[in-house]
Amino acid sequence: MRTVWMIPYLYSREKIPAMNTLRALTILIVLAAAAVPAMASDYVQAPHPTGFRGLAWGTPLADAPELVPVQEPGFENTYFKRDEPKTFGKAEITSVAYYFNKDKLYRVGLAYKGRVNQFFLKDMLMQRYGAGRGIGFRYGWMWPDFSIELDFDNDTDTGSLYYTFEGVLK
Repeated sequence: MRTVWMIPYLYSREKIPAMNTLRALTILIVLAAAAVPAMASDYVQAPHPTGFRGLAWGTPLADAPELVPVQEPGFENTYFKRDEPKTFGKAEITSVAYYFNKDKLYRVGLAYKGRVNQFFLKDMLMQRYGAGRGIGFRYGWMWPDFSIELDFDNDTDTGSLYYTFEGVLK
């Protein structure tokens, strides 16, 4: 025996399509309004760094004579300072690399060893920029034109910290 379900109509058939359209539009507006703050909250509210150790993002390579090119294959447009301090905040670091795009500074990378140094770097960044986003040992902070990425590899006991300017270099 087949059961037939009867759905009572509270409105005339002519009003149902208009109600469905209105309901769909209302739901769409509510979802869009909820998404805007969520997207805006993905960005850090504090201002991002304007440079690194005296070099502003976009500094021409010619204005940084203290930088020396890395002489290993695969490191084109990558430079370092011979007298680079081996600390950053409370962390001990092993190296700092300065990356150039079209002869303008756009990225700086720091290498470090040990979880203690990862902790010091993460703590410093969280105090300056807030909690950021983390997945495992990888943390990040984002702005519309800038990002900071902190990473750690448990197997090698090493990590990296990258500051990357992603805007238009002037």
